[in-house]
Amino acid sequence: MTDRTMTLDGGKLPMQMDRVDEILNSAEIGIYRIILRKGEHPRLQGSAKLRELLGVDKDCRFTEEEFYDYWYSRIAPADVLSKGMSLDDIFDQDHFENTYRWDHPTLGLRYARCGGVVSVKEDGTRVMEGYHQDFTEQVERTMQDELVVKSLANIYSCLFYVDLDTEQYMSYINTLHVITKYIPRTGNVRDAMKVFNEQLCKPCDRSMLEEFNDLSTINERLRFNSVARIHFQSTIYDWLRLAFIVCDRHSDGSVKSMVVAVKDVSEMKEMEHERIEELKRNIRANRSKTQMLQNMTHEIRTPLNAMFGFSQLLCMPDGYVSETQKHEYFNYIFNSFNMLSMLIDDVLDVADAEHGNYRVEKGRFAVNEMCRNAMLMADMRRHANVNMYFTSDVADDYFIESDSRRIQQVLVNFLTNACKHTVQGEIHLHLSTTETPGRLTFSVTDTGTGIPPEMAKDIFERYKKLDGNVQGSGLGLHICSIIADRLGAEVKLDQTYTQGARFLFIL
Repeated sequence: MTDRTMTLDGGKLPMQMDRVDEILNSAEIGIYRIILRKGEHPRLQGSAKLRELLGVDKDCRFTEEEFYDYWYSRIAPADVLSKGMSLDDIFDQDHFENTYRWDHPTLGLRYARCGGVVSVKEDGTRVMEGYHQDFTEQVERTMQDELVVKSLANIYSCLFYVDLDTEQYMSYINTLHVITKYIPRTGNVRDAMKVFNEQLCKPCDRSMLEEFNDLSTINERLRFNSVARIHFQSTIYDWLRLAFIVCDRHSDGSVKSMVVAVKDVSEMKEMEHERIEELKRNIRANRSKTQMLQNMTHEIRTPLNAMFGFSQLLCMPDGYVSETQKHEYFNYIFNSFNMLSMLIDDVLDVADAEHGNYRVEKGRFAVNEMCRNAMLMADMRRHANVNMYFTSDVADDYFIESDSRRIQQVLVNFLTNACKHTVQGEIHLHLSTTETPGRLTFSVTDTGTGIPPEMAKDIFERYKKLDGNVQGSGLGLHICSIIADRLGAEVKLDQTYTQGARFLFIL
């Protein structure tokens, strides 16, 4: 009978081979032998555990040649003995270890690890003896870990594991490569925190960050929660976020280990700043809107009272009102009607634009004639001491393709505003073909009060008024910007002009 014993510890302690088989089986390790004899088909011998790992039924009566073919045929084509190695390559070594994917008949694709030793007999027979182990779960766990790390890398730019008992750290993720210039992969956490304070933080935030990085207070700060965060301005990035995340605690509740997470939040801070600014703009607009609604009663009542009053005068018996007075009263009524109509149109236009219903209708029209019509509509608002006139670089038979009604609306708004704020001097409407090469530039220039520099950037916003004592809804210039956007044009205030105000409509 074959001696089935082996010795340990220099031969002093014998071990039965049956006991070895039991240990290997409990570790889910199968034992195999591959025999290659020249001129013969390769043969595979294996333990019961190997047959079980390879999914071979206990009642299956494979020959050794069939067993070899069964095993070899199920190796993933790209992984034949791993990394393209052949049996001949392996037999050139004394010992080997390989990993490969193997198609299990019931479990599907599995990850296998095999290793062993190689010997050559006197007759040239080559024998490979070793172990086979299914380590799919370990591979999948590793892949999951890698996936988690990659996911964390999308959330955090750097992750450091810190053992507070030894005050040592180790870096696991670092996509902010410039930080590695200052902070090594492993080291003392207090030294690393010092680098954050001195090298990566701007002076304005340094004292705040030093207080946050004080490890002597970490237990107090993390007593009732597991995360502490701080944002600070970086010398390298616009903004960094530093976070302490508790991993483990001692029995007394003190922090044993934690993860220090670093992320570049510059883009997030910029978006946050933009949201705050947008909120401020909306608050200002709502306040202006409220003010506008409060003023609307006055804006509407004033022309209505004028229309009603002068209509009553026109109804007086003959002889009470002269023909000259009748003509004057009629002009007051007509002017008041235009004011009321413009106010209502402005409100409706803004409502249409906000609901996406603002329409433009393009057609062919004579541009000079349209400009003169705009002058006539605004002329009734002109003060007596103001000269209003129109000049053009093009002839009267010059036609363009666009929405004449909307362009005229822009010009009327420009001219009406100029009339409100100009009590003497002139108002000049000009059409230029050279001021903006390749485009038409309509300009309205006045010698009025002008626009203060601090209001220039907001002048086209809703409900903005230069003078609260002057009639108007504060919507006219905003509507001009809406029309320009719909027509692919541009409206702007010429801030280089200082003798009054100069508005441009560039088509």
